[in-house]
Amino acid sequence: MNNIQLLWKERVQQYFIELRKYLKYMLNDHFLFVLIFGLGAGLYYYSDWVKTLDKDFPAAWIAAIILSLFLALGSVYTFLKRADTVFLIPLEEKMQDYFKKSLTTSLAFQSYPLILVMAAFMPMLAQVNHADLSSFFIWLLIIIGLKFWNLTVRWHILKYQEKEAHLIDIAVRYFLNVILLYFLFSKANLYLVIALLVMMIAYLSYFKKVTNSFVLKWETLVELEERRMSRFYHLANLFTDVPHLEGKVKRRVWMDFILQTIPFKQENSFTYLLSRTFIRLNEYFGLFVRLTVIGGLIIAFSDILVLKLILSFLFIYLTGFQLFPMMKRHESKIWVFLYPVPQEQKKKAFLYVLRKWLLIQSVLFGILAGLPDTWKDGLIVIICNLVFASIFIILYAPARLKKMERKM
Repeated sequence: MNNIQLLWKERVQQYFIELRKYLKYMLNDHFLFVLIFGLGAGLYYYSDWVKTLDKDFPAAWIAAIILSLFLALGSVYTFLKRADTVFLIPLEEKMQDYFKKSLTTSLAFQSYPLILVMAAFMPMLAQVNHADLSSFFIWLLIIIGLKFWNLTVRWHILKYQEKEAHLIDIAVRYFLNVILLYFLFSKANLYLVIALLVMMIAYLSYFKKVTNSFVLKWETLVELEERRMSRFYHLANLFTDVPHLEGKVKRRVWMDFILQTIPFKQENSFTYLLSRTFIRLNEYFGLFVRLTVIGGLIIAFSDILVLKLILSFLFIYLTGFQLFPMMKRHESKIWVFLYPVPQEQKKKAFLYVLRKWLLIQSVLFGILAGLPDTWKDGLIVIICNLVFASIFIILYAPARLKKMERKM
């Protein structure tokens, strides 16, 4: 038993060391400045928007639907590794305390996003449903309790091998979460809330009893843990190199016309290589698409010119900043250093690729800002975006590259 306790402490310590290792790069001064600036602007306009809401606005439904995603999704952090499927299986009966601590640790980690999201929805609920500060704390306690219920049910369902059972469970829990939160936020009859809570307790009790004799699916647990860490590493890879992370590659034949615009010359070797890298790797092209779509949709639904400009600048900066790891993408490949071109060309090639895609993004944001009939706003956003992107490329990017070279 003491060895199991030591194993738990060791795994948790390793996890926190890994977090600190990458968070110091992710939460750097530049990113925090942009994040705080963007968050401040968003909160300012959000507060103004909330004041325009009337009692018919479906605030309770919106808060319930979105919060339920945070409740239903997510799994228990087991910190298991691939080798555990061999060495720890014989000790499964002695690991009950290990997994109980995994459950409480998972609850602690996953409660932080719930608190932030609930705090974000509170002004909207206060405006429409007349919620007060005491309601916030009561609801928050109930939501954290719901998260514990979701994690506990999820733990028992993981003992089923069939993936269909996992999907059905997520759907059922999501539905129950939505209905219960809607009852809470809309201040429905207390008996309805109690009845639904009884149903949820019965749901948990049933699966706890049924799966009591089931053995753990170690392969499933390890795969979930590896998938969870892989998501974190992909996020960290946007800010710094993660050596053991490999990106997914897609051919994307339909984008070959972009590569054909690069002149076939020796000095363009790095330009072609980095352009191909950007187009084929999901961690770069996928990042560009996600940020462009998210930023574009928010800009399109904004009706204030200043907000459109702030959002455009924010997403252009985030896109450009998170593409810098591409510069060192091929550092471990010896054949890149055999190119018959100066290594200085690589920096120029990277700036060329960065400039091309940031300018494309700038124009797209401007077009969306001009929809449906505010073409003047769109024109102003395009011009300002092009100026901002040019300043980013000319002033910020070279300084950032020099800083990266000093770390190499």
